[in-house]
Amino acid sequence: MGLVWRRRWWRFLLGGLNRPLIFLALFAWNFGPSHQYLLFLVPGLVAMAAVSASYGDLVNWFTLRRTYFRVLDEYLLAPISTNSLLWGHVVAGGLKGLVVATLVYTVAWLAVREFHFSLLFWVQLAIVCLLFASLAVAVAMVANGDRQVLVFSNLVVFPMTFFCGTFFPVEHLPGALATLSWFLPLTAATYNLRLLAVEASCRWSWLGQSLAWCLAFYLLAYLLLVWRRQE
Repeated sequence: MGLVWRRRWWRFLLGGLNRPLIFLALFAWNFGPSHQYLLFLVPGLVAMAAVSASYGDLVNWFTLRRTYFRVLDEYLLAPISTNSLLWGHVVAGGLKGLVVATLVYTVAWLAVREFHFSLLFWVQLAIVCLLFASLAVAVAMVANGDRQVLVFSNLVVFPMTFFCGTFFPVEHLPGALATLSWFLPLTAATYNLRLLAVEASCRWSWLGQSLAWCLAFYLLAYLLLVWRRQE
C-alpha cells in the first residue's frame, strides 16, 4: 500500500481535492471571500474532504483485495496480530484523509484569513479521519464486492456528507431529520470543527461523541476482522 501511495500520490491528491475546491471556488465567487457563509462552509468542506479521502480509497482497496485478489488471506495467515493489521490500515487511510483535509483548509485560509489553527482542531480532524477509515475496513469485511460497497456508500456515507451540517445548519432540516442528524457520526464533528476554526473554542461533548464513534467503529472493524480470520 505504501508503494502504491508513493507512485500515485498525485492522483490521490487530485481526486481528493477536486470536489471540495470546486465547492469552495463556486461559493467564493458568488459570495465573496469575506462573506460569513464561507466561515460556515469551509469547516464542512474540510470534514467532507476528510471523509472522502479516509473512507473512499481504503474501502475500495480493502474490498478488492479481499474478494478479488484474495490478498487479505495472505495477511491473515501471516504472523501478525489482528490489532496490528487493522491499526496499520486505519492509520494509513486516516493519514491520507488528514493530508487532503489539511490542504483544503490551507487553501481556504489563504482566501479567508479569519480561520484559526489550533491543536484541538487537528485532534478533532484526526478523529474524523480515523473514524471513517475504521468504517471503511468494517464495510470491506462484510461486502461481497465493489457493487455492495457502492450501494452502501451512496445510501449512507455520501448523504451523510450533506446532511450533517456541512452546507447548511441541521436545524434547517425538516422535523425529525434535524434530530436524526445528531445521531450520525459526522454531525458533532463538523460542528466542533467549525467552532474550533472560527472561534478557536472546543465543545468537549462533541469531541467526546466523535471519539466514541471512532472507538465503536474501530471495535466493529476489529471484531469483523477476527471473524474473517477464524473462518
